[in-house]
Amino acid sequence: MLLAGLAAMSGAAAAARAQVGEPTGSFGIKITHGGTTVVDNPNVIVPADFKLSDGDGEDFVQIGTIGPMNSPIILKMVTDDDPNFRISHWYIDVPASLGNINLPGPTSLFDPSNPSTIEVEITNLAFSNTTNVTPLVVPNNTYATAFMRDLGGVFYNMPLGKTTGFPGPGTQVQVQGESFFDGDPSMYSFTGSNFGPTASWKWSGIPNPGAGTTTNNGINPNAPSFGNGYVFELGLGVSFVGVPEPGTLTLLGGAALTLLRRRRRVR
Repeated sequence: MLLAGLAAMSGAAAAARAQVGEPTGSFGIKITHGGTTVVDNPNVIVPADFKLSDGDGEDFVQIGTIGPMNSPIILKMVTDDDPNFRISHWYIDVPASLGNINLPGPTSLFDPSNPSTIEVEITNLAFSNTTNVTPLVVPNNTYATAFMRDLGGVFYNMPLGKTTGFPGPGTQVQVQGESFFDGDPSMYSFTGSNFGPTASWKWSGIPNPGAGTTTNNGINPNAPSFGNGYVFELGLGVSFVGVPEPGTLTLLGGAALTLLRRRRRVR
């Protein structure tokens, strides 16, 4: 697992005194692919275990089903502690079964033949230790915000993606936060609530890899995908702050956050 936190910033640390606690309770999640609703679950219970530091990996919850065999769609969450942020990583997978979540199911999370963009919306997520929270993606070139992996667990070459760890087995391709704030809502966009008792937000305009999209397998930076556009996992990142004054966000905006996913082959 490659997870890095926020570099120390004395000015921001002084302003953001109260760290947002862990997510708690239940929330809603809706995933759409163009006009197709992939998941619409208004009552998802926060997974019981979202720490990797305890040695047993993250927990997961089922959020829906897909395909003629009703393969499960699951959500895994990981959170990181930081003096100013609650950093979270969201992994949406389509495994063969709940008993073997690392084996891909027979149906892709997104239809490779559908060129429409993807949107993931989270609603009404509460946190401990605060009653005033806002979701945040840092608009710079180090805050990794989105990725997709194919049937073999390899990262797709998503548009505007940044490659790290190449060459080698740790190669990852992730879209940085700046791409979600470049003024082009047709490809990557992030919107969220502003300082409320619960957080709601959307990652929008995420391109579907589709048939023919290449991957970076650590050896070949333009390798054919396993499954020809099949998506086993969509990974997303978002952070949370619990401060009373919106001006504090200007202090946090220059933060260098890297949200990287461990490389796990599933074939």
